[in-house]
Amino acid sequence: MCGIVGLVGFDAPLERVQGLVTRMNAHIAHRGPDGEGLIAHPDATLAMKRLAIVDVEHGRQPMANEDESVVLVYNGEIYNAPQLRRELENKGVRFRTRSDTEVILRLYEQDPNDVERHLVGMWAFAVHDRRRRRVVLSRDRFGIKPLFIADTGRSLAFASELRCFDRSLDGFARLFEVDHDAAHAMVSWSYIPEAATIYKGVHRLAPATRLTIDLATGTRTSERYWELHPSADAAAVRSLDEACEGTEALLRRAVKEHLESDVPVATFLSGGIDSSLVTAYAHDIAPGTIKAYSIGFAESYFDESPFARQTAEKLGVPIAVAMFDEATARARLPDALLAYDEPFGDSSSLATYLLSSHVARDYKVALGGDGGDEVFAGYKKYMVAHLRRPFAAVPRIRDLVGHALGKVPVVHDRTRAWTEVLRTVRRVSRGLVGSDAHVYTQLTQVVSLAHTAPLMREATNPARFELEAHVRFERAHGNELQRSLATDLGSMLCNDMLVKVDRASMACHLEARVPFLDHRVAEYGVGLPEVYTLGERTRRWSGKRVLRTLHERRFGSALANRKKHGFGVPVERWLRGPFDAACERLFARERLDRYGILSSDELGDGGFRKWVGVDPVIVWHAFALAAWCEANLGDGPGALRSLLDAS
Repeated sequence: MCGIVGLVGFDAPLERVQGLVTRMNAHIAHRGPDGEGLIAHPDATLAMKRLAIVDVEHGRQPMANEDESVVLVYNGEIYNAPQLRRELENKGVRFRTRSDTEVILRLYEQDPNDVERHLVGMWAFAVHDRRRRRVVLSRDRFGIKPLFIADTGRSLAFASELRCFDRSLDGFARLFEVDHDAAHAMVSWSYIPEAATIYKGVHRLAPATRLTIDLATGTRTSERYWELHPSADAAAVRSLDEACEGTEALLRRAVKEHLESDVPVATFLSGGIDSSLVTAYAHDIAPGTIKAYSIGFAESYFDESPFARQTAEKLGVPIAVAMFDEATARARLPDALLAYDEPFGDSSSLATYLLSSHVARDYKVALGGDGGDEVFAGYKKYMVAHLRRPFAAVPRIRDLVGHALGKVPVVHDRTRAWTEVLRTVRRVSRGLVGSDAHVYTQLTQVVSLAHTAPLMREATNPARFELEAHVRFERAHGNELQRSLATDLGSMLCNDMLVKVDRASMACHLEARVPFLDHRVAEYGVGLPEVYTLGERTRRWSGKRVLRTLHERRFGSALANRKKHGFGVPVERWLRGPFDAACERLFARERLDRYGILSSDELGDGGFRKWVGVDPVIVWHAFALAAWCEANLGDGPGALRSLLDAS
């Protein structure tokens, strides 16, 4: 696991370019405290920071082949690297290290246009092919590892995090104008969707995408090397036992490969289905070597630690649980917010940061359960496929019912039980009205763009994000549920869940691995008939039926069928109480007017309290955006820390 940066085709003395890339690299020291490297060349200068996990002694980067015609920097882990190395050695290829970095390098040497197809894992890599005078950038199938690109048309910079870019660099400054449409989208979604970033001229390399820069002509060529196709073998499954057998075999293999490491491996254990299965299989494969980690909160709605303890006890796995009271958790909030290089409003980011910092005291690698909900239909919103089907012949009646339910008032406050009923009714209403693609997009948003428009200082047009989601939904393969899963795996997962885990863990020098996102597991899970994922229509919806069954067989029905908890912190209560003073300062009229993104009329002069009363989660999104503005457009991280000191 590492962080990578580079500058391609920049017309300046090599010594200056080397200095620029060195400074870019310094901004991601947290991603790789074990080593660093840089190779400068008139065409492209590449650098990286290393967190040493495999072949600790010899896996240094940048890595070049013998004649230095191919140079590679790479962030990630290739879990089938031992198998690929054996196959290449059988073809006569000689290796100098045991690192997975060299496996990518040798695959590129064998066939530069056919590398990614062979890889099982997570990656963002850059290859400088000096013989062919080109640079190749590639990102893994699900976007587990980040890669940002700033391209002037003449020069191109890339980096693992937005904070690496020099916004004043010759020719690049115009790329860093704030994208108000993206800011508005963030307030509705909690994250910036699709390939956009907060800056108009900077984008993410999309998952499963390779970008080739021809250094002779300046041509950029982007191509997708993989698409999610539901597994035909999974589609042929005809019993729950068969579904369980197939799923378990694939997941066990994925966990075994994810345990490949020269340093000890821990697990994140919430006590939920996904992390419990990962921990169980890891313990089966490497008994006596796995330790689980969890956190807990005084607020019972957010505290899953009792379930984590029960799970660990049943497995006979040692567990370390860190309990956080409100004051301690809030004191860590500045660190958690500053871990994110982009505006990010998912309130579970603080919990993820606290858990990562807890694990990182003892370990450099941890396995988690992320991806299980998206692959095996674990969210309530996926039930819409069942709700819409009876109305297939009468869409007008379906829309009328949806519009009627949409008139029910809703409060986005997870700390009050009665609001969950209202939120469920609202989700149902949004799930009934319109086309499949329209419904999909509506259900990915926390609230609609129209609802959050008053919070923005100027009129925006973020509808392009909805259109892009529509296009991806229509392009996806399979039935409505399968297209929803595939579309979530292509954007919501990588821009929300995986951003959350990557930034929080790497800020603590910790590598987080996600076995559910082995692409073979994903293809199988998405391919299963709905009855084995969503569950039977005649029974109370539970979701993830096949995983729930595997979990129940291992841990019993009480743990398997308990109500799903969110992994988060009580930001609703904090905003109404102890964070009120911090909001007053962060939403001060003069501060909001200075950045020109959020509306001072709505949020300034205490106006935020009106929104806290009905939509505290949306205020938290705005709070995170305002915090990012202060740290990145304003007086810097120190100023943000002072503003958040509510004592």
